[in-house]
Formats: sequence, C-alpha cells, structure tokens
Amino acid sequence: MKQSIKRISAVLAMAMALSAFSAFSVFAEGESTSAPVSVSQSTSVVQETSVSQDTSVAVQAEGDSNGEEGDNSTSEVIPTPQPEAYISNYTVSGYPGNHYSRGEKATIVMTVVDEAAANSANPKITARTNTPAFSQSTAEGVQSGNQYTFTFTDVDYVGGGTDFSFELIYENGSPITVLTQNFSMCDDSPDPTPVPTPEPTAVPAPTEKPEYDYPKILVKDFSFGGNSVEAGKEFTLQLTLFTTSGNANLQDVMVGLNFGELKGVSLASGSMNTYVGEMAPNSTKTISYKIITDATIEPGAISINVNLTSKNGEAATSPISIPVTQPERFDITNMEAPETIMMGEEGYLSVTFVNKGKSAINNLSAEIQGENLANPGQSQFLGNIAAGTENSVDFSVMAAAEGTINGKVILSYEDAKGEVKTLEKEFSCTVEPMPEMDFDPMDPGMMDPTMTDTAPGMPIWGWALIVVGVVAVVVVVVVVVKKKQKAKKLAQLEDEDEDI
Repeated sequence: MKQSIKRISAVLAMAMALSAFSAFSVFAEGESTSAPVSVSQSTSVVQETSVSQDTSVAVQAEGDSNGEEGDNSTSEVIPTPQPEAYISNYTVSGYPGNHYSRGEKATIVMTVVDEAAANSANPKITARTNTPAFSQSTAEGVQSGNQYTFTFTDVDYVGGGTDFSFELIYENGSPITVLTQNFSMCDDSPDPTPVPTPEPTAVPAPTEKPEYDYPKILVKDFSFGGNSVEAGKEFTLQLTLFTTSGNANLQDVMVGLNFGELKGVSLASGSMNTYVGEMAPNSTKTISYKIITDATIEPGAISINVNLTSKNGEAATSPISIPVTQPERFDITNMEAPETIMMGEEGYLSVTFVNKGKSAINNLSAEIQGENLANPGQSQFLGNIAAGTENSVDFSVMAAAEGTINGKVILSYEDAKGEVKTLEKEFSCTVEPMPEMDFDPMDPGMMDPTMTDTAPGMPIWGWALIVVGVVAVVVVVVVVVKKKQKAKKLAQLEDEDEDI
C-alpha cells in the first residue's frame, strides 16, 4: 500500500514538473515577442546645393501588435542632372499681327547656355532649324561667356505644330544636340481650304538602322572682299563648306552656283559647277569664284543660290546675298563769280552741279565761306538730287573792305551708302573803291545859261540836292549794268547746257 502511494506520488510529482516546464516555455516565447532583437543603422543622403549626411536608426520588433515586420533600408535622393545645353531665353519678332500665323515670316533669337562647348578648345557652334513647322534657316552662334545667341532671320511659319526645334553643330566634334521650344504665339489654325482625306496606307515594316551615318554639308561662311561690291567691277566670291558629324565620308561632292532670273551678274571666268571630291565628317573646305556685275545694274542686293550635292549624302541649297553699289559721279560743273566789284556793291555768285551717277544724292546743302566777306555763312538746303539731274545755287557777295575776296562754296551731301561727303569750289574777287564823282556845282560849264537869268542867286541847299541826285543816278546805272552783264552770262551758260 505504501509502495503504491509512493508510486502515485512520484507520478504526480513528475506531472507537476512537466506542467511547470511547459508554462516556463510559453512565458519565454511571449517575452521574445516584445523584446528588441537587433539594431541596424541606415544612412540617408539628400543632395541639393551641397550633400549632407544623416544617420537614422530604425528599430522595430518582429511580431508587434499589428503583425507587421520592421523594415530597415537605405534611401538616397538623387538630384535631377542639369542638361549640358539648354535654352535660357528667346524672342520672336517681326510678324505683323498679334499671332505668328501660317505664311508669315519672323526673326527668332535663341539664347543657349552650353558650359562644355564654351570651355572647349573650339567653342564655335552653328545652329540649324530641324522641324517641318518652320522653314529651314541657319545661324552662327555669338558667344558671350557660357551663353550663345543664335539669330534665325526670315523664318517662315509653315504650320503643323508649335514646337521650334534646332540642331547645335559643334566645331569641336561633339555630337549634334537638338533643342526644342514651344511658341505660344504661333497660330496653328487649320487651313480653311478643305483637304481631301487620303486613303490609309499600309504601315511599312520597320527598317533596320543604316550601317553608315553620312554627314550633312552646308555653307558655313562666305566673303566677297568687303562690305559691298561696286557695279561694273570684278570680285572674288569665297565659299567655306562644312560637314556635320557622321561615321562615313561624303563622296563626289559638287558645288554649283545658280543665279536664277538675276540679270547683270555673270562669271568672269571658270565654271558654275566645281568638283570638290571627298569630304570627311566635321571638315571644312574653301572654294572661290570670279564674278562680275554690269555697270548698269541697279544698286541693291543680289541673291545667289549655292547648290551642294554628293554621291551618298543629302542635297542642300544655301542662299547668299551680296550688296551692290553704283559708283558716285556727283560734281560741280561750273561757277560764275564776279571778277571785280566796287566797295558797297552787291555781286552775285552761281554754282552749277550735276549727278551723273545711277544713285540719288540725298540731303544736299550749300554754304559759302571766305575772307573779306561782308555776309559770310550763307547756307541753303537743296534736298535730294535724283540720278541724271542738274541744278544750281546762287549766293550774294559783298566786301567788308577794299582789296580781295578769297572764298569757296561747299556742297555737303549723303551718298547711296549714307556716308557724308563734301565738294568744294574756290573763287576770288577784286574789290575796288567806289569812284569819286568830280563834280563842281559852281562850274560854269555844268550850269545852264538860262538858269542865270531865271534863277539868279540859287541857294546852296538847292545845289546840294542836285549833287545828291546825280550821285544816286550814277550808282543806279552801275548796278543795272552789272546785273545786265550777269544775266547775259547766265543766258549764255543755259544756251551751252542746252547745246550739250
């Protein structure tokens, strides 16, 4: 009985031990749910103007009350890289209305920032339009620090979009960069003329990228020996050709001049077409032509198209413009000046001039200057003198003292280029004293015998009046004679001009 009780006691003791061990395990598992497991550090970098580092520690126990697991990760905010070339400013001007509409021309100025090109050994950049919505145009970049200004002139808005794109062609061999700017002032309204809807065409299968990338060719620069050429004279036209980037050479490059309907311009020697041969990518070549204009060509600008072709590249046409001026042929043809005048007398001077050139003479004025002139500084504005026109200008001449008058007439004018020029013509005139009237009113020979009988004892003041009247008559006679002589000379000059 005692043994049985001992056995039962042992079994109960073992059961209690097992129960206690089981409860301890459960308690340990519950404690592991809320206790920290490990601490991991993660570094987060945020870069704006400068880079600052911040170390953050995230601790999350596994198996929390929401059943979510802790997530320790490293995050880095990477700034958006600034492009190598970008548009900083632009202007569009010259279109007539409030909107840049189809068929209208405008001047487009794009300002581009390009740090890499500006700091390179060859910083030059050429821009060329690259969109079907605008007509083709090229512009040479004007560098100012890290900025380039490109001016596209007479750009025709074709329509079909409002994005203006252009290519940047680098002389240092960098790849071509394409920049795009949306123009909100463009009026891309559809053409009111109904256009028939074309039938849908089958979409061709995509073609493989060509094995060779041939460069494009264009006229980079040209010169003709100055700011303008003179009509009737030969000049040399120099063209500088330039090829863009690519991976293959252009073969059999040809350059041809096309005068179109232009009259009065021709080659002085050589051929209109020049064979250049092979040109590698990013290369230049210079060719020249001898050209002459007719002497009778109207002053203005002549336009020449330069056609560029090659065996394996795209054909291109570059228009160039050359200003032409006519030689100036403005001259003083005659001067009529008195050789001798008396002191106190007014003489007359006449200057005749003619414009034998093909261009008008503008803003003509005449002035008289000289020594011993009683009335210097006389000036007259004569206006514009058309080509093939003759005219004259008159001045009055009076002496300040006896002796000689040395003077000149100065003609000032503007030529067809707007440059101010002068013509001068000198003259001289002898000034003699007024002749003294040797008249004695008491001379018996000057008296009427009848006056002695009818008017004995005439008072002195009466004789004085007679003397003054005689002197006045003499002066009037002298002036009239001089004027008649001048009129006679002017009539002879006009007769000579009519005979010519």
